[in-house]
Formats: sequence, C-alpha cells, structure tokens
Amino acid sequence: MSGVRVPPPASLIALGFGSERILPISPGVPQPIEICRGCGVALPAEDGPTHPYMLGSAACWRGYGELLAVQYSEPQRMAFHQVVVDAYAAQHPGEGDPRAVQSVAIHLMTLALFLDHGVDPALGTKLHKQMVARPTFHRLQRPDPDPERTLTFQHVPLNGSVDIARERAYEWGRSVWASWEPHQETVHRWLAASGLS
Repeated sequence: MSGVRVPPPASLIALGFGSERILPISPGVPQPIEICRGCGVALPAEDGPTHPYMLGSAACWRGYGELLAVQYSEPQRMAFHQVVVDAYAAQHPGEGDPRAVQSVAIHLMTLALFLDHGVDPALGTKLHKQMVARPTFHRLQRPDPDPERTLTFQHVPLNGSVDIARERAYEWGRSVWASWEPHQETVHRWLAASGLS
C-alpha cells in the first residue's frame, strides 16, 4: 500500500501505542472501511497495533488510545476513568486466552458495581486486585455487537465539558453492560464469591 508513515502522538507512545500508522494518500480513492470485531464500529482501515488478546481493529485501538490520552491528561476525568477502561475491555473480549477470560470477567464485575450498586469508579484498581484472588472465571460468550444499538469509545467526547464526558462514559458503560445481559447473573455470582456484593 502506498502512503505516508505517520508517527503517533507522544502521549500515545507513553501509553504503549507506539507503532507508526500508514495512511493512504490516493486522492479520489475511498479508503476501505473496517468493522471492529469487538464493538462493531466502522472506521477507515489502517495498519497498526492491536491489543494482544482483545478483539479489535487497529483503528479502534488507536481511537481508544486517543481517548485514554485525554483521560490521563485531565485529572477530573480520572474520577470516571475506570468506567471508560471497563467499557472498552468488556466490549472487546478475546477468544479464549486465559488473560482475556479474566479481563472480561473483572471488567464486567466492576461495571456491575459502578452501574448497579453505585460504587465509586476510583476504587477500580483496588477492586480488581480483590477480584483476581477469587473466584475462578470461565469464558462468557457475548452476543455479536449490534452497531445500531451499541455505543463505542466514540460516544465519549475528547474535549469540552467534563460533565458531558462523564455522562457519555456512563451511557457507554450501560450500553456495554446491557450487551452482556444473558451473563449478568453469572457476573453477580462472581461478585458474591469475591465478597463484593
């Protein structure tokens, strides 16, 4: 593919999103669109890194990295940052890698705590440490994403009011949590086994 190599912004390099992207420069030729296998978002296809065990397109992973860079750069956004992380991770499950199974489980567990029980997202890291000790997780088969109804990282604005960003992050989190409805009872059992419900 002919194109121009574009390095990522320094803020993304610091977060581990360090690969260059190749952006095509063919005037008048539409860029192919790629559907993310995790969330269903349609974005221009690009070469680039993806997460090692989450399902997702390179463009989706890059877009999420840009959202993370904004989150980390604004202290007020850190109050709901874990909702953003949990929504993305639960929305991009892997295919059976034990790390992916555990990741989906703990991110769904904290989403349940934040959304169903009103727990403060600032406690996310502490909660995750308690969750990995118990219980034993098994893979949950998520229904295919419905792009017409499911929100994605794009729902959370990169600039503007922090209150609107918080509201949008919670809307995204609720959308992701709802997509796992067939398994919510299992997630609540895992919370009980961890002493968290």
